[in-house]
Amino acid sequence: MATNTQRSDISELSRTRYALLRSYRRDGRPVDTPIWFAVEPDSIVFRTKRGPKTARMRAHPRVELTACDYRGRKLSGATLFTGTATILEGAAATDANRVLHRRYGWQWNLVPLIRIPGVTQVHAGLPWREKWHKARNRDVWDDSAIVRIDFSS
Repeated sequence: MATNTQRSDISELSRTRYALLRSYRRDGRPVDTPIWFAVEPDSIVFRTKRGPKTARMRAHPRVELTACDYRGRKLSGATLFTGTATILEGAAATDANRVLHRRYGWQWNLVPLIRIPGVTQVHAGLPWREKWHKARNRDVWDDSAIVRIDFSS
C-alpha cells in the first residue's frame, strides 16, 4: 500500500495522459515504454499487448513510473514512483478496463490501431477487418493484458 505522502503524489499522474513505465529484463537492463493509464487510490492500471513487457513484469514485478509526453520523454520535475506490477485476470481485469475506457473515451480502442509518426503502435499493422473488430470491442482484447501497479513506501 502507498504511504499517505506517496498517495497524495499519485494525483500528479492524473494530470497527465502518459507515464513512462520502466520494467527490467532478466539481466537487469531497464526498458522504458510510454503508456496510457488510469489512477486508482493506491495504484494505476494500464493495458499492454501480451508479450515481452508482460514477461518482464512477471520475472521482475518491481517497476518505476514517471509522467512523460506521448513519445516517452520525462516531464521536467516529474516524481518517480516505484511499485509492484500484477497482471490482472477475470473480473479485476474487466473492471480496470472499464476505468481506462472512462478515462480515454473513444480514443481508448481507436488510437492503438492507427499509425502515429514517431510512435510504435503494436496493432497498427493489423488488417482493416481486425482493426474494425478491435475498435468496436469494449472488452479486454484477447491479445492484451491489464496490469495494475501498486505503490509502496
